[in-house]
Amino acid sequence: MKTFKEHLSESKKQYDFRVKLALEMTGDQETHLKSLLDKWSLSGFKKTAKTPIQQLPLDFPQLKNVEVSIYEVSLDYPTTQHELTEYIASELKVGRGHVVVKRPGEPTEEYQNIEPKREGALLDDPNYKESPNAKFEDFYGDKYNSGFVKELNDLLKLERKARGEQIPTEGEAKFSTDKEEKQESLLKFLAQDLRK
Repeated sequence: MKTFKEHLSESKKQYDFRVKLALEMTGDQETHLKSLLDKWSLSGFKKTAKTPIQQLPLDFPQLKNVEVSIYEVSLDYPTTQHELTEYIASELKVGRGHVVVKRPGEPTEEYQNIEPKREGALLDDPNYKESPNAKFEDFYGDKYNSGFVKELNDLLKLERKARGEQIPTEGEAKFSTDKEEKQESLLKFLAQDLRK
């Protein structure tokens, strides 16, 4: 049987964060930031990007005309985004609005990833390579429409049954326009109806 220490050492987990600072970071400040994160046993620290000065930076809507330095950080001990934000802001002596900490893979981070540029419009591709396994008959066409109408009829029957109404039985239609003599009888019926 394994001891607690063995289980703990085997279950080593890394906690990844993306730290964004809306200020011009010097080399000394980066070193200071690294030493601050050693509190949680820093295992990875990488500056991934530095944006040019932007009038309205993406994650800092309250700030204007600042550059943003982005760092990928891996920690061995757990912490929260809020705790990291507060700690970094207070230790670097900057306003809380200048620090944003997010987890990679968050929905707000996903839309910022640069996607490869595609050639031409999606609808110009007759083979629809964007969704190769799509079953188009499941979404439109005669088979889909007949199934949809059948489902609606079943729902209507269930509602009528719940209200205690008599459910009409399916039989031959009173007037069918498939045969020529039936069309004539339909026209005669309509003409009689209009005379009334």
